[in-house]
Amino acid sequence: MQSYQELSLHRLLQHSAAVPDYVQVKPKGFKAILQSTVDFLEAQDIQAHLLVKLPGGTAWNDDIQRYGQGLVPPYRVWRFLRLAPHQPLPAATDHEVLLALREGHTWRGDYFIVVQSEVFAAMVVAHRMQPLSATPPSEGQRLPTETDEDDDGSSPGEDASARSSYLSVCCSVNPELIATVVEAIRYPIDQEIAAGDLDAEVAALAQAWPQPGPSTAPTSVSLALIDRWLNWQLKRQEHLRQSASTYRRQALSMSTLSSQNEVLLNTLRLKDNFFNTVGQELRTPLTTIKTALTLLDSPHIKPPQRQRYMEMISHECDRQSALISGVLNLLQVETSLSQTELDPLNLAEAVPPVVSTYQPLAAEKGIMLAYTIPKKMPAVSCPDSWLRQIMMHLLNNSLKYTPSGGQVWVTARSTPNFAEIEVRDTGIGLSSGDLPRIFDHFYRGRNLPPDETEGAGLGLSIVQQLLLYCGGTVVAHSQPDLGTTMVVRLPLYHSSPDR
Repeated sequence: MQSYQELSLHRLLQHSAAVPDYVQVKPKGFKAILQSTVDFLEAQDIQAHLLVKLPGGTAWNDDIQRYGQGLVPPYRVWRFLRLAPHQPLPAATDHEVLLALREGHTWRGDYFIVVQSEVFAAMVVAHRMQPLSATPPSEGQRLPTETDEDDDGSSPGEDASARSSYLSVCCSVNPELIATVVEAIRYPIDQEIAAGDLDAEVAALAQAWPQPGPSTAPTSVSLALIDRWLNWQLKRQEHLRQSASTYRRQALSMSTLSSQNEVLLNTLRLKDNFFNTVGQELRTPLTTIKTALTLLDSPHIKPPQRQRYMEMISHECDRQSALISGVLNLLQVETSLSQTELDPLNLAEAVPPVVSTYQPLAAEKGIMLAYTIPKKMPAVSCPDSWLRQIMMHLLNNSLKYTPSGGQVWVTARSTPNFAEIEVRDTGIGLSSGDLPRIFDHFYRGRNLPPDETEGAGLGLSIVQQLLLYCGGTVVAHSQPDLGTTMVVRLPLYHSSPDR
């Protein structure tokens, strides 16, 4: 068998009779295991020798230092350090013994904490795994190394994260395994004592330190502590599970808040754009009116010109009035959305009265207006006032853009999931470039008939918004000179159990 000096603890345990199980953990996980071990010793008030070899750095040794301050002689912390040639040992505290490892191959990549006491023994042994690739791990996955411990021949102090980010860890309370590890750890110390290379005081302490002996039958006290150790780990796992659950809920909450914040910001941006557009739309007719009034003051203006300017002022006043009315209607819709109940609505009763209201206007323009609404249509989930506004805006548009002699039809049908209302006309239609913009605020068609007053461009925006809040949709189909079809889909009404 190879000597202890030529074997790593990891390989030694793999060749032992009782081969332990290993788990792969990140450095943070290994540090949590060490912290849990020390916390258990403190909680149970166990005085023990600790054999320790850990990565360099205060963060890795804080818990060991804290535990050591409570030790009563002869118990101590035996800490092994990797030192460069001719590098002196740092000063040791009263509760610890520092031992130098100068052979570069001894326990390379091994870290451990071994607990030895009369009533309880345990060990945690880890080995830094070889990297599978040269890709550095992400932030928080580094394993700090001892000052000059470099497993791949790299220079001292080089970042270990580029070499490995996982540890192979085993934990055990098996007396045979612990005795095997302790014997291996004592080997370099005994060698130095025999060669006279060890400080006399340290050599005396090492010789007084109990030698590992054959495994003995566990006592009732040690079995009780092992039970507590197992329960301690179970409690810790439950605590970690609850913490993870809490963090997950917090993360979901933060994600929800972030989404809500994004929606709010988008809403504010839309509001800003809306009010900027309102200001521009109001400014345009006012500018035209002001210019016409200035020209009317001229003493040299001729009667035909005066008449044209008066018509221009009248037209712009109508335009501004329509704009103000449209904005007020839109604001009223937004205000009433949260206050309106989505009660069942019968389309056969709600649609015909609205169509009949527009019959005189259609007759005056020479347009045939008709409707076909089946009497047995299922109820839809939409307030009656909202449906009236939807139909009024759609009919108004159809009649405005349909010349004399044209036709407008209103039909309805139902499917298993929704009811559909179709408003189809034979008007001037829309180009493919205009069609995607018709639901934008203040958008107006470019081919308005000469005898029609220009509207506010908010009618279809109001239709879309009302349908959005009741779960419906509106789709437009149109071709130039062939007319336009607006298809409104409304969700069917389903009563809840408590109604």
